[in-house]
Amino acid sequence: MKWQFKLTPLSIAVTALLGGGAVHAEEDETVVVIGQQIDDNAVGPDFSYVGEKSQTATKTPLALHETPRAVSVVTREQMDDRASISISDALQYTPGIQTNYYGEDNKQDWFVVRGFQQAGTGLYQDGTRLYSAGFYSWQIDPFGLERVEVLRGPASVLYGQNPPGGLINVVSKRPQFDGGSGQVGIDVGSFDRTQVTLDVNTEVSDDVAFRLVALGRKNGTKVDDVEAERFMVAPSLMWKVSDKTDITFLASYQEDDSDPYLQFLPMEGTLTDNPNGKISDSTAVGNPDWETFEREQLSLGYEFNHEFNSALSFGQSARYSRMDINLKQIYSLMYAADHPTFGAALDPTGSRQTVLRQASTEEGHSDAFNIDNRLVFNFKTGTVEHTLLTGVDYQMIDIDSNDYAADPIVADGNVLTGLGVYDPTFNVYNPSYTNNIILLDPSSPTLSPVSDADLQNSVTKNRQLGFYIQDQIRFDDLIVQAGLRYDDTSNEQSNKTTGSIRKADYEEWTTNLGVAYVTSAGFTPYFSYAQSFEPIIKTSVANQAAKPERGESYEAGVKYLPKSFEGQFNVAVYEATKKDVVDVITGSNQVNQIGEIRNRGVELGAVANVTESLTLIGNLAFLDSEITKDQDQNQVGKTPAQVADMIGSAWAKYQFFDGALDGLSIGGGVRYIGETYGDNLEQNKVPSYTLYDATVSYRFADYKLQVAAKNLFDKEYVATCNYYCYYGDRRNVIASLTYDW
Repeated sequence: MKWQFKLTPLSIAVTALLGGGAVHAEEDETVVVIGQQIDDNAVGPDFSYVGEKSQTATKTPLALHETPRAVSVVTREQMDDRASISISDALQYTPGIQTNYYGEDNKQDWFVVRGFQQAGTGLYQDGTRLYSAGFYSWQIDPFGLERVEVLRGPASVLYGQNPPGGLINVVSKRPQFDGGSGQVGIDVGSFDRTQVTLDVNTEVSDDVAFRLVALGRKNGTKVDDVEAERFMVAPSLMWKVSDKTDITFLASYQEDDSDPYLQFLPMEGTLTDNPNGKISDSTAVGNPDWETFEREQLSLGYEFNHEFNSALSFGQSARYSRMDINLKQIYSLMYAADHPTFGAALDPTGSRQTVLRQASTEEGHSDAFNIDNRLVFNFKTGTVEHTLLTGVDYQMIDIDSNDYAADPIVADGNVLTGLGVYDPTFNVYNPSYTNNIILLDPSSPTLSPVSDADLQNSVTKNRQLGFYIQDQIRFDDLIVQAGLRYDDTSNEQSNKTTGSIRKADYEEWTTNLGVAYVTSAGFTPYFSYAQSFEPIIKTSVANQAAKPERGESYEAGVKYLPKSFEGQFNVAVYEATKKDVVDVITGSNQVNQIGEIRNRGVELGAVANVTESLTLIGNLAFLDSEITKDQDQNQVGKTPAQVADMIGSAWAKYQFFDGALDGLSIGGGVRYIGETYGDNLEQNKVPSYTLYDATVSYRFADYKLQVAAKNLFDKEYVATCNYYCYYGDRRNVIASLTYDW
């Protein structure tokens, strides 16, 4: 085993929190009821840090402490208090999840869940998949969300193709029958951030409610001249057709007009030494005047529920989504001196200041459709209660894209070198940006220019039809869940320019089994087994479509629901394996299906409203991640790149309810990310880092003034490396003023 326990301020704080709940329960017999959830179907608003129910794990509104899986809920209040600007931000205080490991990115959110990397895959909204692939990946603004739910471990029985680390389901704000309410707000902050928000809910009639959520934002970043604009609007309408039937229509439109945030920097000069020192984390390795990231996201869907009687109900969720993107992004390739052919000519003095750069380009659109049909039957066999769930779902995505066969080399069209080609070098220590970008063919021995005529058109089509059944059995205090699923999937990748085509069809069976025993003392020991599979879209191995990656996991744990205060505590141990792993070798065009990764871990998580004023969150996770099979055998026994061996966080918030400080709230947190490696050979170790966050707010009448800071002490650090290296986020302070009615 590779785990090493480090006695840090974070581990002490988390240990104190995990133990402190029991102490409080023994010393204080007062029952405090805070933030009762008002919606029994587990999609309504929460009014505290503690979420009591979740539909993500079972597709039924089962209480979290009775669910034989590790499930976490990040409520709206948590996101507000920490001024979360992305889903990755929202999950920074969630057990077992390593977020922002590329630093801040505006193209998509990045997660390592239980040691498995996932981006685009495993992301759901309102229970149906946000179908993504490559650059066509959805990024949902957290202002439009009521909560974020995380189911850790494989989830294919209920959801089909998914990664083995877990599933992240974001729950949209939706209409409420509350007589009418709303909020308007304005934010200002670091890097010239300005944002205005609107959230209005109204009852049109006794049976119809409407809600409109919208925002507009401009901001810069820690990188010079890299800026972004976003506009989002999300209307929704709920109609109670009858006492037994309702339908909710959910729509959203989001437009990003930005520079791409992410800077792909060389390892030398960031993680390892360069004779010229460190590359500044404010350096734009690209050209902000040429680069662009334009994206439009449109989503139209509904949720339909009908109760035939007290025992039988039907639910249907459907969504059509479309994305249009236009991306031009420059990234570093290698130091000019290291080019195998032109190195000596491009860097004749061996200064190692200049790099060669390439450009990712993508223009096109994706169309996706998801529908999930569920029938729930509640019945008894003797004294045994059953909740039988059966379902049929269908998912599809079509991607039509235009791109070069290989990323072109970026050159300055105003300068010719002694080689007779446009100058492809860029000085990362003294950057100068040309007004004449020329793209060169990397496969050409003379580095000849390319044009739009060299773009190739490709089409990707992916389909999935699934049938699933799950029985939730309750016998006194014993709960057993067993599920089975069959999927018929297909993947087709065709290059319309060259005429090449690849097709693959898969038929997959997956199962799950969970057992929980709910004791009168509030403890719930549980065990679960689950499987997953995940086709890899837009990826080929040896000119054939890659086989689906498959996963399975064993998990055992104990949950605790205290009686003297509102809270959730969970301890879990697990072993998860992913087979047929597709490994895209960063910095090259090589793609291997390398074999197998095995992860073993321990997670501790707690969230509690200890008193009416004091709320605490604490999480700690240890992970032993190991490559157990590899095509070339040289990676066997090694830790995969970018996966931390330990992550943890602790957060405390205190609210004043009387006296001179009535309305004041203060909070603070600490996040620790353990060591990672910059490759799959354990040759380049990225140091651990600890970050601190804080918030203070004051509510007066219907107004709230808040200042929240992330990375309070402005630590400069490398988040992770994988051939390239990525600097983490710097201090970000956001001040906001909101008015509620």
